[in-house]
Amino acid sequence: MDTREILTRFKGGTLRREHAVALLAGTSPVVAPPVVALPVAALPAADREPLPTPAPGPVPGDGAGPGTGAGMPCAVVGIQGRFPQAGDLEAFWRNGLQGRIAEAALPGGRRSACAGWRGHFLDGVEEFDPDLFGLGAREAAGLDLRERLLAQSAWQTLESAGYAGARLERLTACDGTARSVGVYAALGPAGGALPGTGHRHTAPPDSRPGPAARLSRLLDLRGPSLSVDSGDSSFLTALHLALGALRAGECAAALVGAVELRLHPACQRPGAGEGVAAVLLKPLAAARADGDRVHAVIRSSAVGHPGRAAPGPQHGRLVGRALAAAGLRPPGTGPQGPDSGPQSEVPDAGLEAVGVALEESSRTVAALVGDAGAVTGAAALVRAVGQLRHAVLLAGPDRPAPAAWEPARSDDGTVLPRRALVSVPGPAAPASSTDAVDAVGPADAVDAADTADGTDGVDGTDGGEGVGVVLVVEEAPAVPRAPARTGPPPGTGPAELVLLSAATPAHLAATAGRLAARLSDDGGGGGRDGGPAGPDLAAVAHELRLGRAVLRCRLAVTVRTVAELADALAGFAAHPGPGAGPAGVRSADLRTAAGPPLIEGLEETRAYVAALWQGGRLEQLTRLWLAGVDVCAVLPAHPGPAAVELPATVLRPRPLEPGPGPGTDGAPQ
Repeated sequence: MDTREILTRFKGGTLRREHAVALLAGTSPVVAPPVVALPVAALPAADREPLPTPAPGPVPGDGAGPGTGAGMPCAVVGIQGRFPQAGDLEAFWRNGLQGRIAEAALPGGRRSACAGWRGHFLDGVEEFDPDLFGLGAREAAGLDLRERLLAQSAWQTLESAGYAGARLERLTACDGTARSVGVYAALGPAGGALPGTGHRHTAPPDSRPGPAARLSRLLDLRGPSLSVDSGDSSFLTALHLALGALRAGECAAALVGAVELRLHPACQRPGAGEGVAAVLLKPLAAARADGDRVHAVIRSSAVGHPGRAAPGPQHGRLVGRALAAAGLRPPGTGPQGPDSGPQSEVPDAGLEAVGVALEESSRTVAALVGDAGAVTGAAALVRAVGQLRHAVLLAGPDRPAPAAWEPARSDDGTVLPRRALVSVPGPAAPASSTDAVDAVGPADAVDAADTADGTDGVDGTDGGEGVGVVLVVEEAPAVPRAPARTGPPPGTGPAELVLLSAATPAHLAATAGRLAARLSDDGGGGGRDGGPAGPDLAAVAHELRLGRAVLRCRLAVTVRTVAELADALAGFAAHPGPGAGPAGVRSADLRTAAGPPLIEGLEETRAYVAALWQGGRLEQLTRLWLAGVDVCAVLPAHPGPAAVELPATVLRPRPLEPGPGPGTDGAPQ
C-alpha cells in the first residue's frame, strides 16, 4: 500500500488515524484492519428483505449508462471566448504557444483585500454593447455584469458558426419549433460591485429568471434553458447536460457558456482568474449534412460526485466511464473501466493506444487563466480544441515545449483520430503525497489530509464541491477538399449581391472595415469542411446573407471579385453614410422607420422575392433590402457554396451608467 492509497483510504473513512500514521511511519502491518459488516440477523426486519434482481444493464459500448453522455457524437460548430490578456481565441492560442503566464495586477478601479497581489483578470468588464441587442440603457443596466459578458460571447459564437441569421430560424425541434437552441449557462457566484460605478455583480432576486433563461429571451432561443453551478466543473457539467438534450432530441443545437468574475474582495486571492467563453453544439451527422465548420467532436462525457469518499479515485472512474461510453477500449481495461478496479487510473499506454495523447484540466490552464472557477472547464476545452485543430501539443506541466502531434496507429497500422480528455478537476498532481510526508512527517500529513476538504476558498469555487466531469474530445473528421474551381476568370463571372447589416451606422462602418481587412488578407476567409483555402466571392456573399442577423442599418453592393468587394467595403468604412461612400455602395439607416414594410412577412412577398433571386434581379433585391424587407429569409440555408468563417460583427462596448431614466443613453452613434 503506497502513501497515496493510505491517505486516500483514511480520507474515505476506511482507515483509522492511528493505523494511517503507523503505516506511513512503517511501524504497522501493511494490511489495514478490515471493515466489519453486521450480520444479517442484527439488521431490522425491513432491511432483511431480499434485494430485487437488478435489471439488465446496458450492453458495453452501446453508449448508455447512468452519469454518462454517450452515444451520438456531437460537433463543436462555434466557439468564442475572452480570457486574461487574450481578447479572442487567436490571442489565447498564441499565449499557449509562447508559454505565457497571463498574470497581472488588479485592474484599476477594483477593490482588493490585499494590496499588491496578482491574478488573472479581464479588462473592461463594466463595458457592454446594448445597441447590438436593441436594449435601452435602463434595460441593459438591469443585466448582471456576468450576463452582459456572456450575452456578447454567445452572439459572437452564433455568428462564428453561421447561425445568427436565417439559418438560426431553420434550426427546428421535432415538433417544428423554430430557433430550437438550448441554452446552458455556468456562472460563478455573485457578489460585489465595481467601486465608484454602481455596477453590481449580484444574484438576481428569486422573482427574476435565471441567467440562462434571460439569455434565451435576449437571443430569442426556444430550446431548454438551464443555469448550472457545480463549482469549477460548472461549464463541463452544463455541456454534459447539453449533450443529453441533443441526444434526446430536445433541441436542434445547444449553446453552452460560462463566465467568472472576481469583483468582490472576498472572491479575490492570489492566482484567482476570470474569463468568458461559449460553444455551439450540434449532432455531428446534422453538422456534416449542413456543411458546418466542425472544430472538434465531443464523443462522450461522464460526471459524478464522490459522496463522502475521498475525491482522488473519482477521476479514474470517470475516465473509464467516458472512454467506455465512447466505445474506446484501452488495453488492460474491462467493459466499464480498468480491470484492476473502479478506483484505478487508465494507464498512459492504454490511453495512447486509443489515440488519447492529451488531457486538459485545471492544472494545464492555470498559467493562462489561474483559478478561474466556473470558466475553468471552458478554458480547458478551448485549449484542447486548439491543439486538435493545429495538430500541436502545447507545453504544460508534463511537456516542456510545444511539439507536433503525430497521430497514433492501431495494431493493424490504421491511423487513429487524435483524441484528448478534458476534465475538471482533473488528475491529481503526481508524486505529491510522498513529498508531503517526507517534509512534515506521517502524523502531520494525515492531519493535513483530514482538513484538506477543498473548501479553503471563501467563494466556494475552487472545486471543493467535488463534482467531476470528463469529456472525450476528438479531432474533426477529415473531409475531402473540393476540386479546384474551373469557372471563368475572376471578374468575368456573374455578379454577386453582398448584403451587410448592423445595429448602428457606427457598427456598420466598423464591421465593413474589419471584413475588408480580412478579405484583403490572402489567407482570410479560409474554407470550412475542405472548402477553398482562399476567399471565394460566392461563399462570402452566401455566408453574409444566411449566417448574420438582419439588423436595421444596412449596406448593399454588387461586385464581381473579392478584391472589388474589399475595396468597396474599405471605402465605405472610411466614408460611411448614405451617399457618402464609394460608387456602387448603398446604405440605409432604418432605425427611425415606423416599422417593417407592409409587404414584409406575406407569402406573396416571399414568392416574389424568391422569383427575384431566381431571375438574378439584383437591383430590385437591393432596393427591397434597403427599404427594410428581409430578402434573405427565402434563400435555402443549405447547401450552398463552401462556407467561410468571416470575422465577427464589431462590438462597441462602453461603460453604462447605473439607473438611467427611460429612453436611450444618448451615446454617440
